[in-house]
Order: sequence, then C-alpha cells, then structure tokens
Amino acid sequence: LVLWSKEHAESLHAESLPMIRKGRKGVYKAVKEQVSIPETVKAIKGALSPGSAIIACIPGSESGVNLADLISIWLGLLANGSGNRPFPAGDRRNKHLQSSVLKGIAGCRAIREVCGCAWEEVRDSCRELGLPMVVKPVQSAGTDGVKLCHSMKAVEEHFRHLQATQRKIASSDHAILLQEFMVGQEYVVDQVSRDGVHKTIMTWVYEKQPANGSDFVYLAMRPVETKECPSDLIPYTRSVLDALDIQNGATHTEVMMTADGPCLIEVNVRVMGGNGSFISLARLLTGTSHADAVLDCIDQKRFDALPDVPRAFQASGLVVFLISYSSGIVASTPGYEVMKKMDSFLELHTSISPGSAVEVTVDTFTFAGILVLAGSEDQIWADIVEVRRLEKEGLFCFTETNRFQCGGA
Repeated sequence: LVLWSKEHAESLHAESLPMIRKGRKGVYKAVKEQVSIPETVKAIKGALSPGSAIIACIPGSESGVNLADLISIWLGLLANGSGNRPFPAGDRRNKHLQSSVLKGIAGCRAIREVCGCAWEEVRDSCRELGLPMVVKPVQSAGTDGVKLCHSMKAVEEHFRHLQATQRKIASSDHAILLQEFMVGQEYVVDQVSRDGVHKTIMTWVYEKQPANGSDFVYLAMRPVETKECPSDLIPYTRSVLDALDIQNGATHTEVMMTADGPCLIEVNVRVMGGNGSFISLARLLTGTSHADAVLDCIDQKRFDALPDVPRAFQASGLVVFLISYSSGIVASTPGYEVMKKMDSFLELHTSISPGSAVEVTVDTFTFAGILVLAGSEDQIWADIVEVRRLEKEGLFCFTETNRFQCGGA
C-alpha cells in the first residue's frame, strides 16, 4: 500500500511508482494523506484487502518521514520496530535542531551555524562563520538548494533566492541555514534500529565536485569496509541517533571527518535514496542492503540475526552518478550502450530514453542516470575513466527540429 504524503509533490508520483513496483508482483493500491491522521488511517484501512493488516509504515523518502511516524503511533506499530515517537525538541528532520541537540552532548562535535527565516535575523551573526560559507534549506534532500558562497554578497543573494523559491522536496519548515565550510572526508553511515539498538548496514564515501555551475554535484558513492573507516565514526553516529531519540527504523547519516574528529552534516530518518540503485551492490558485497535490513527491524529474530557491522566485502564496487553537460530532447543513448558492455557493469538505473527531455546536471534531481559497477578494483577504475570520457563527449544524441546533435558542446 502506497501512502502519498502532502509534502510529496503530485508531479513526482508518476516517477516514484515504477520504482516502487520494480521487481514486485501484484498491483499496488495508493492512498493520499487526508486532512487529519484519523482520516488518513481510515483511508488506509479502507484500501486494505479483506483479512489484511498493517504491520509497519516505512518512509520511502524524506517527505514521508513524519507521516510514517504518526501513522505508526496511531496504529500501535512501535512495538513492531516501526516509527519513532515525537521528539520533544521539535522536528528531527530539521538540520539546525540536529546540530543544536549535539552541542549539549559531551564529545559530540557539532557544526557551527546560524539559522533564520529573514536576512536581517542572520546578517550580523553569520559573519562569525567565516568564508566560504554553505547556505541551504533547513530541510531538503541531496544537494537541493545547497550553495557554497565565497562572499557575503553571494551569501545574501542565495539566502534571498531560497526565500523566494520552493525546493524540489517540499517542506513544512522554510528556515535557511548558514554553516561553516568543513574540510575533510565525507562518510555516509547507513544503519537500522529496533528499540534503541543500532546496527550498521553499510558505510560509504561520497565523491563530489563542482559541475555546470553547481558547487556540490555527486560523482560517485564508494562502499567502504568498516575496518577501513575511522575508529570513532560509527560510535559517533550512534551517539547522534541516541541524542535524537531515534529508536526504530532506518537512518542515513552524513558525517564529515575533520581534523577535530567526526562532525554531523545531517541525519535522515529513512533508507538511503538514489532510487534504490545501491541495493544490488550492497547485497553482492555484504549479503544484505539498507532496504532489506529495515524490513528485518519488523521481526525481533531477524533483527537479532543482523551483524553489528557488515561482513567483509566479497568484491569491489562503485555507484556512479552520471553527469550531463548538455540539455535537449534525446534522440538516442549511445553512451548507455557502451556502459552496458563494460566488464564491471552491474546495473544502469535511468528513466531517460529517446524522446526524454534532459537537463544539465546540477543536483540529485538532474542526474543522467545511475551506473553501478562491480568486480575487481582495477577494472572498475579503468571503466570509470571511460565513463567520464563519455560524459564529456556526450552520453546522448539530441534532436532539434530534425537536427541531430551528439555530445555536449
């Protein structure tokens, strides 16, 4: 049963359903969030097949986190490892709240930041953060609305831009964050929890760089064995979950390893996104995935059987975010065909086909697809060199009034 929250834009429903149905048999029923939680629960029960019962409510994206918690509480599902109780300090998704909570925890470094809804509220205090400075929405996903500003003029301009625009992931909180720019290696720790017990399912390293005028464009996500991670990374991340009273379900936590130790970027109380592109690779490397493990939380025995940290990897792998340096209507996809023949090719996740409109890549919403590679490390790196060449020379042939153009320039 799919429950669409009010925060999930209806324009995204058609894009999301194919991903929800992928690899599954049967027809999914869909219910929209109603004017109240009791009315929403009534709609859910009305959509159930005879003899069926809800055993868990799991958020599929950032916009469903709070609704999933409320439905879990209303239906009494907390005992099933589904959902979390409201956090007394406010909305757990609020990045400013997350950092504020950590400042009161001994040994937990928190990012220096200023938060406000009006420029006049933050203009003077934000100067203490120094330059460059990161400006972003207090609630968002991926790199939506995130900008690295190198002058106070740029800080003010992006702040006012965020005030005037609607983010791609809708939010009930319109405050804006101004943060110090941290230097270090960014890690991702994917975990699941049941009754306050946390287990690490996978650790990753993000690779980003500026592209197409955007400061933070994801290039790849590299799986890292736990033994290769800094020794304080996982204990720090679990302290963050405890501080936010996250008892159940999946968490996707981004942490910067700085010269002063680990520092929270943000924690997302949901399974990793990326359209599920990580699942097959994670299963190949460790025998499970973040999406599989969150289902294990529903059953105590299955949760207990999960290891505290992932097993040793059985191969090497890489999740590659494809960058488009061109825009237009796609006539053909020659770059895709080359990738599918690569020795380390595992999967290609894309909705782009002839007739699709492609934009230049500036964030997670404008990727030209997600390529998953697996095999020997040497072969993967040889293939990634070819992938980056294809991106520059053109993944697609474009057509405009019967004129065909391959490539980017």
